[in-house]
Amino acid sequence: MFFKLNPESADRFHTDGFLIVQGLLDIEEAGLLMKLAKSDRVLLKQAYSKRDASGSESRLAVRNQLGASPYAAIVKSRRIVDTMQGLLGDEVYHYHHKMMLKEPLVGGAWEWHQDYGYWYNNGCLYPDMASCLIAI
Repeated sequence: MFFKLNPESADRFHTDGFLIVQGLLDIEEAGLLMKLAKSDRVLLKQAYSKRDASGSESRLAVRNQLGASPYAAIVKSRRIVDTMQGLLGDEVYHYHHKMMLKEPLVGGAWEWHQDYGYWYNNGCLYPDMASCLIAI
């Protein structure tokens, strides 16, 4: 059974500012996504490195368009879209999606930061956006 937003989860999000969902993808889906990402030459070619505060590197690929890729299918899935619409209380749209390419215990850290300054300059006048992180 896939995750479906319920009032308790929505309340937790509005209280804590985040929501952790265990098993958004099942084991088979997560395994297929990892296998795909590790063998995707286009993704690996598009990825670029970004240094963290300690000088270590993380690699990531950012896509602004929703095409017909398996990655976009996850972004467009009802599990993601319905949950985000329920949490934000309005229709949502895709800003971008990214894939962090990092092996366990090696590579740089992803340093969380506030993006509202970028969002505002790109026409998003209110900070009513959300991020979804799926760990594989």
